Amino acid sequence: MKKITLHFSIKEITPDREVVFESQGINEGRNVPEKISDLYDYSLSVFQKDIEPKAIRQEITIPEFSEIFQGNGDNDENTPVQHIFSLADSLELFAFTLGQNISDTISGLFSSKDFALAYMLDSIASASTDKAASIAEQYSKESAKTLLYSPGYCGWHINGQKQLFKKLKPERIGISLSDQFLMIPLKSISGVLITGKKEIHTFDNDFTFCAQCKTFSCIARQEHLLY
Repeated sequence: MKKITLHFSIKEITPDREVVFESQGINEGRNVPEKISDLYDYSLSVFQKDIEPKAIRQEITIPEFSEIFQGNGDNDENTPVQHIFSLADSLELFAFTLGQNISDTISGLFSSKDFALAYMLDSIASASTDKAASIAEQYSKESAKTLLYSPGYCGWHINGQKQLFKKLKPERIGISLSDQFLMIPLKSISGVLITGKKEIHTFDNDFTFCAQCKTFSCIARQEHLLY
């Protein structure tokens, strides 16, 4: 099926200030020290200068994705993803990257021990990647909901990236895989956009792998998108 390259504007994927601060433990309502505020403003200017956002998506059938999802057979025996995609109205493979420049800038700052700027810039870039995924999830029809599921989460083994990349070919937008199945550039995201009735996305976080989860972000995501 046809691959479609998406173009995100810098403005639409620039994360909200409050989201970045919250990721650093500064909750909404707290006074932000002027020094931190100035650091954020400068980091944001670097971020907007260095990013080269690109994305690609491709429609895929349930049988086709079933083969991708099986991968090397290393998934958990029971995962929510396997139940969800089998009930989907439609599926799309998806990948997004902020480009290599921003990753190189962040790595350079850490190497030069400019930790404050590096950490702030890293937080902005991570929040931006999450926001791009949220934008992609909004492409669904009014009668359905779309959520992104990625290899490495919810029992889908990280080596699932190999089959996903083989089908989607996100190298076209500058994303490659390391031997450990990590994406290069680091500020990238990939997975499958599953569209269907909102009920198919709801599940209890009582799977065996949930005990190792540190964020339980699935709960907040379900509450935000589905209710």
